[in-house]
Amino acid sequence: MEELASDRIKRRRKELGLSYQELADSTGISKSTLQRYETGSIRSIPLDKLDTLAKGLHTDALFILGREESNNAEFIDTGIYRIPVFDSVSAGFGAYADSRAVCRIPTYIEHPGEKDDFLWINVRGDSMAPTIEDGDRILVKRRDSVDSGSVAVVMIGDEAFVKKIKYGRNWVELHSINPYYPVRRFDGAEANDVRVVGAVIEVSKRL
Repeated sequence: MEELASDRIKRRRKELGLSYQELADSTGISKSTLQRYETGSIRSIPLDKLDTLAKGLHTDALFILGREESNNAEFIDTGIYRIPVFDSVSAGFGAYADSRAVCRIPTYIEHPGEKDDFLWINVRGDSMAPTIEDGDRILVKRRDSVDSGSVAVVMIGDEAFVKKIKYGRNWVELHSINPYYPVRRFDGAEANDVRVVGAVIEVSKRL
């Protein structure tokens, strides 16, 4: 039977002879949360907590996740790479520890040095319809800024969204193409909560 992340956390804690309280003291993660990690009742561990937990257990995040593979592009032929595909925007940008590619598809990358900046995301929802519809797949290039009016992936906390982003002097607006979805406006200091993490480069539609 495959060992789960919860099993590895418990096994490593016992190997080190640590109590829940001792591990809580060294990581700042509450005892109740640690217990839920070990029972598996919390299955998606935020990345910041994962890194902290790994340090407290004197190991690394890959051990806890039980995998050594990365989500990087894989070379196929000149200019062609197998690019990872994610089933949600948040997963694609690593919002949670179990964020992983569901598959990979061959993609032409003009500049090989940028191959690991690209990822595909399966879109869910219709807020960007008809340009990007439910079930479409978008190719995203990781970057921390885009021009006003561009379609981008933005993060607000651990949530990621595909929106058209517009900038003003002291505000940021996130626009949906579907008119049924209202504009989200962030004024003043709130604008700093909106973080651009990628630009939508291409849309692949299902037939």
